[in-house]
Amino acid sequence: MFKKFQVSENRIFLLVFLLILVVTLFGMPLDLIDPDAALYASISKTIYTNNDFINLYSLGHDWLDKPHLPFWITALSFKLFGVSNFAYKLPAVLIFFSGISFTYKFTRENYSIKTAIYAALILATATHSIISNFDVRAEPYLTAFMISTIYFIDKYLKTKHIKHLIFACLFAAFAIMTKGIFAIIPLMIGLGGELIVKRKWNEIFNPIWLLAIVLIFIFILPELYTLYIQFDTQPNKIIFGSKNTSGLKFFFWDSQFGRFFNTAPIKGSGDVFFFLHTILWAFLPWGILYYIATFFKIKKNIKKVNAKEEFFTIFISLSALFIFSLSKFQLAHYTNIIFPFMAVMVADLIYKIETGKIHLFKGFKFITWFQNAVAILLIAAIWYLLKPQFNAFFLITLIVSIIAFYRIVKSKINKTSFIFLSTILLFLNVYSFLFTHFYPTILEYQGGVSAARFVNENYKKKGSLIDNRNKHFAFEYYLDSGFKRVDTLKINQEKGRIFYVNQTEYDLFIRNNVNFRIVKKIDNFQVSKLNLKFVNKETRKEALETRYLVEIL
Repeated sequence: MFKKFQVSENRIFLLVFLLILVVTLFGMPLDLIDPDAALYASISKTIYTNNDFINLYSLGHDWLDKPHLPFWITALSFKLFGVSNFAYKLPAVLIFFSGISFTYKFTRENYSIKTAIYAALILATATHSIISNFDVRAEPYLTAFMISTIYFIDKYLKTKHIKHLIFACLFAAFAIMTKGIFAIIPLMIGLGGELIVKRKWNEIFNPIWLLAIVLIFIFILPELYTLYIQFDTQPNKIIFGSKNTSGLKFFFWDSQFGRFFNTAPIKGSGDVFFFLHTILWAFLPWGILYYIATFFKIKKNIKKVNAKEEFFTIFISLSALFIFSLSKFQLAHYTNIIFPFMAVMVADLIYKIETGKIHLFKGFKFITWFQNAVAILLIAAIWYLLKPQFNAFFLITLIVSIIAFYRIVKSKINKTSFIFLSTILLFLNVYSFLFTHFYPTILEYQGGVSAARFVNENYKKKGSLIDNRNKHFAFEYYLDSGFKRVDTLKINQEKGRIFYVNQTEYDLFIRNNVNFRIVKKIDNFQVSKLNLKFVNKETRKEALETRYLVEIL
């Protein structure tokens, strides 16, 4: 009877994972969101077009900001599959799913099989996990590299096999070459916290960690080499408005510690409480449960530490939130990198509720059903305001969800698992709605994408931009060929070329007596900064700005 129950439950889990894959696939062909994802894609496309894996360029100029690894991976994908939305997103999605696998493996090493399954499902269905696999930047890569590093560190501590330490250093290097040195600080705090609370003093002062530092340095040499070649060997380049800019100094200090202390060339501003409330929606439907899980884990170990537990997850997640909160650079997707560790903690909480080790079933039930009700009402409101055209692909998710829900009911699983799986099914339908109705509707108003496609169809190899560093990333990325960036003083010499311009650039043409004609007016809205006026179909026109495709005569 028990075996039959287990088989039935495992089939449900597999069906849910299949649905996660389907929903993820829905998001992959959709257009990239301008400016950030389009920026990453345009840099990768330049690498692919120039066959230059050393120098990073954006807007026709040297680009010094993020490390190279995501751009290298994407450029290789372009070489294999051609330039497309799908090819841009594919490697990030595959690597993120490897992160789900490592989350399962890490949890399986330290908890029960069912907790491991829960953790994998929680990571895969957190709101910003799903969105980041559609609006791809660095986060899917970094999320996977972070949990992979900790998995191998944990394996090394348990087995003392040097191969696990080497793999841990390799993935730590990948994390650094994705986001910078700061990426490994939470990992180091997690390792230190794990060893300190368990009083493993010999491990803390083990010389093997010096070897680990050397290995990481060796593994990041490709990044250091490219920065040195592009910037340090060419001090006359003007970067951030001045000469003698060191790429190595920027990598090791300005891009990380300089941003943290807000002394770097790129500055930010932020609210110290930003991430505390961002978690509540970015990690939906598990955000509140993460805070509860944190409370119970601290409460349980505050007086006497249970040496059989792992403490990587709580130290990494809390230290990262603390560092993020003190930093002036605060964006919701930054939290993604600690989602695997948060997922493990929430999975452990849910399993303990399920097995009666924590008596919080009523609270768990209230939180989840309240969030589910709010999600349904929110989607209904968006549907009413957006008035999208119906997309039949949504029915795939709905039908598979109904089948899965029927199996859940028939299997007679416990109440906690029933609520957990029902919540996942509901939110997967929410995500499916986003990818089949919401985003397809609003992405039509990305002017750069529309303009590029119009030029591709009607004016091949004539697409142009003014060389003024205006951030028309999407137009540049989606042009098939023949793109040209033109100095302002030479525009009149480009007869027959088509320029994509905003209102300010359009006015510049008029002031400079450029002889041109309007080929097409383009509606534009920056969909990364949504507002109610734009979402509401009745008032959308009021939120749009006009951009232009003009031909030089």
